[in-house]
Amino acid sequence: MDTSDTPRQEVPASTLPQIQVTVRGITNQYGAECLGQQMFHILREVGEYIDISALDGVTVAVDYDEALRDLDRGVEGLAPLSRTNDEDLAGVGKSIVVMRGDAVKTHIVLSAGPVCPIVLEEADRDEEDFRTAIAIIAHECAHVEENAFREDQFPGIHFRPPTGYFICDHEQHFAEACWGEYAVCRLSAGFAVNEEARFRDNLAVRLKDCRSRARDAIRSYRLHGNVVRVFEEVGIVILEPLRIASYLFGHLDGMNEYDTLCEVAPELPTEDQAFVRAIGRLVEQLRGLWDTRWGWPSYDALIDVGAVGFQLFEEFGVHCQPQPDGQAYINVPFTADTMPAGSAQADLLRILMGGYRG
Repeated sequence: MDTSDTPRQEVPASTLPQIQVTVRGITNQYGAECLGQQMFHILREVGEYIDISALDGVTVAVDYDEALRDLDRGVEGLAPLSRTNDEDLAGVGKSIVVMRGDAVKTHIVLSAGPVCPIVLEEADRDEEDFRTAIAIIAHECAHVEENAFREDQFPGIHFRPPTGYFICDHEQHFAEACWGEYAVCRLSAGFAVNEEARFRDNLAVRLKDCRSRARDAIRSYRLHGNVVRVFEEVGIVILEPLRIASYLFGHLDGMNEYDTLCEVAPELPTEDQAFVRAIGRLVEQLRGLWDTRWGWPSYDALIDVGAVGFQLFEEFGVHCQPQPDGQAYINVPFTADTMPAGSAQADLLRILMGGYRG
């Protein structure tokens, strides 16, 4: 009989639905079963704090890229799935929206290596690796909640075809990417207490040499003349830091939920004022969306975030104007620092601008 005077705390019920956890590529049957069982245990606990009732299932795979390609998404004609994978950053988890009957759900695919520490006994595991594994799983679970939130508010939004308007479609893609990571990192911050340093490091990596790399892309454009290509190449350089900043500030805001939220500029590892201004505007809008997330008047409230990205394009010398047919007029004005080195045009431009040195 319990005679303690300490009041019992109610344990919230888990939102974990009946799902299947599939482990691919681990030939040791016992090891695969242990990994699957432990994954269920963690999902059940995470589901007490994050709503994963729309979870379709979880795939843990040694060959992560193959698992992404093989996933049945329930809709024909979708573009193949891929992940971030370059010399600086590599994705290890992805939450994919799928259609199951009439229901929109989210399927989580995880790379086996980073989450394997969950099967080790406490005495045998590296605590930092274990915490990272938990953070990865919780982050993807938060995507389940965020995807369901937008689908509930705006039914059909995940499988809505592009509008065909170049600027609007790119604004929506950018806005959804930034909002999704901000909201998810804010939701899962309590499971990622040691992840702040990684978010900061990732942002510093993406901000490094951004201006020079954008100029290099424009210099190449002077030779190849393809405006869509220069738009994409400059976009990859200048928009990725904003997306990564969404992770960091979502996490920081989640960790300081009941305190004064941090100022943006002092947290940024760059002196480039174009990025300081853009990330400041972005975070302000994301915080506003979070505070009003159950009362967005329309999906345009989210898409408006995308304008931040197009303002940054202009600051880096790529100007986009919408056209009546939905396409965009892309103009890249000539400047001395974006002309190919050694070209006659560069020398002429420097003379005209008073910057030529013989």
